[in-house]
Amino acid sequence: MTTRLASYDLVRKIAAGGMAEIFLARQWGEGGFFRDVVIKRLFPHLAEHSRQLRMFQDEARLLSELAHPNIPQVYDIGFADGYWYIAMEYVEGLTVADLWRLGAKAGAVMPMNVAVAVVVQACEALHHAHERRDRAGRPLRIVHRDVTPHNIMLTRDGVAKLMDFGVAATSARKDTEAGAVRGTFAYMAPEQVRGKPLDKRADVFALGVVLYELTTGTRLFRGNDVQIMTQVVEQDAAPPSTVVPGYPPDLEEIVLAALQRDRSHRMPSAAHLAMYLEELSMRNGMLVGPRAIARYFGSVAPAERIREEELGIVEADPPRLEVVPDSEARRVWGQEEEVLPDIDEGALLDDLQLLSVPDEPRGGHTPAPLDLAGDSNDAMNLDELVDGPSLSLEDSGSLMLDGFGGADETGKNRPVVLLDDSARKKRERADDSHPRTKAKEGADYFEELERRFATEGDD
Repeated sequence: MTTRLASYDLVRKIAAGGMAEIFLARQWGEGGFFRDVVIKRLFPHLAEHSRQLRMFQDEARLLSELAHPNIPQVYDIGFADGYWYIAMEYVEGLTVADLWRLGAKAGAVMPMNVAVAVVVQACEALHHAHERRDRAGRPLRIVHRDVTPHNIMLTRDGVAKLMDFGVAATSARKDTEAGAVRGTFAYMAPEQVRGKPLDKRADVFALGVVLYELTTGTRLFRGNDVQIMTQVVEQDAAPPSTVVPGYPPDLEEIVLAALQRDRSHRMPSAAHLAMYLEELSMRNGMLVGPRAIARYFGSVAPAERIREEELGIVEADPPRLEVVPDSEARRVWGQEEEVLPDIDEGALLDDLQLLSVPDEPRGGHTPAPLDLAGDSNDAMNLDELVDGPSLSLEDSGSLMLDGFGGADETGKNRPVVLLDDSARKKRERADDSHPRTKAKEGADYFEELERRFATEGDD
């Protein structure tokens, strides 16, 4: 049953963390307006602690200062029914970690160009956050501090979104505890593990770990928390080529530059990392745009969006014509049934014989006969009936089938012409005293046909 929170309907719970729970929600407005959003709801017992509540509120304020396609937007923050909540953009997709696992399970490990494409978009998001200034023009100096495969979402359109700025450090928040270590140990920079002041190069290190793992298929730092922290601080990262034979040397150089333990020797910014990866992709002819991610996403995790007919904004098509394959064809329209008249197939075949088709069409191909007994629900494909024809309807009303009809003395193709028989029928009704024989009708018909050929063949 749907729960109401302020102006939002909470549809279902998506996840829960240490501070808050995440819901898919729906916001309603006037004139039939609605949109899906994510509600991040702080646990009630944490709202009583001023520090936790301030961190929650600062996350909303911080995200509201960021405006980038690779960062989710924040719409609102409020308090209702005993809960503090943040309403933000709903990103429909999978985390990089989830997509990686699905690919490994399906035997389709993430290709190198897709891994590079993901990291390039994450770099763009981080560079925007790192360089952002507040409305007064002062630098925010944001450091995400928790860049991991679990915090990068991918949409089916191939867009990467950097999530969860809840533990981000910023010059706009001065209450960070001295020496506090926040984030995920396996993706922390050495200075972050030591509790030293951070800058944007800490996030570059974390992206280097993500790139290493996606392109090698292995974890860089393993073990319990103490073992991982020791490795981060004391050991240089093993070159990727020692894990994957044939690893591209130019990519290895970029990865190791991002993973330098001494930040003075590290890649200086996320923008530099993105630039080097894009240059590498151009040199090697790799597709690293959103289309590369979307193609891999669709191959590994095919799915169809759940249909909600009551929320559709495009008018539904009327019911399609159904032909029931029995002796009496019926058309069902809503609750009404109309019995269609029986088709005289013999008369139809007689009419088809009136079309003059040469014995040897151009190319020596004989058209396949029409299958009148086929499934009438399937649309007729002229490309399957004729070898390479094109179909066009000329202004004169002639139906031109490229591949049918011979050439006249001028070398032009002679069209197959469907004649309007209404004029002949009018003449017959006007003069009932002169009945026509079948031979006379045929002669007049082909005289008219030759006249049309002569007239239209010159166009």
